[in-house]
Amino acid sequence: MNNKILNLSIIHLVVFLFFLFVHTTPTRFTFLNWNVFLALLPFDFAVIVSIVPSRLLKCLFGVLWLLFFPNTMYMMTDFIHLYAIGSDLSQAGQYFNYAILATGIFIGVGLGVLSLEIMTRAVFHRHVHLTYFSITALVSVLSALGIYIGRYLRLNSWDIFVNFHVVLRNIAMSMGYHMFTFVILFAGAQFAVLVVFHYGIRMIKLEQTQA
Repeated sequence: MNNKILNLSIIHLVVFLFFLFVHTTPTRFTFLNWNVFLALLPFDFAVIVSIVPSRLLKCLFGVLWLLFFPNTMYMMTDFIHLYAIGSDLSQAGQYFNYAILATGIFIGVGLGVLSLEIMTRAVFHRHVHLTYFSITALVSVLSALGIYIGRYLRLNSWDIFVNFHVVLRNIAMSMGYHMFTFVILFAGAQFAVLVVFHYGIRMIKLEQTQA
């Protein structure tokens, strides 16, 4: 338990230091603080699911995790903001801003990977490859749809609660080649990232147990 608290504290400390750095330095990407904060929420929800004994609370925070999880992988699309600084990285200001953008994106995606690892271990105590692939594929598709809703329809996770009919209407109106192509491609990208890190983590743990 002490190691878990220490690990959680270090993760939150690094995220806080990132917030502080972005807030106090002259960068074009101050929006990253909000995006990383939204990516931190599903990580915290997953941790809560893993430690609370109540089934009701597990279900409640599990639903919240699923609703906010797309905010983590949404940050993969934040590379679109590179247009603001250019891509040749020939000036100090360019690679300064690029480093900040890349750091925020990797933190956000990393929090997503960790949150799914925590959720799968909390819900499925025994690892079954087919179950893991099925759950990860489903989460990837739902997350890709959530990313599309956020990036193109400009809706947020909490709109599910306050503007549910608006969310359904906008999704229905947006169905077409553009949406399906985006969802398929980004679901595949997420699935690949999540699977690689999942089995990498399992390999390391297996080596540790055999040492």
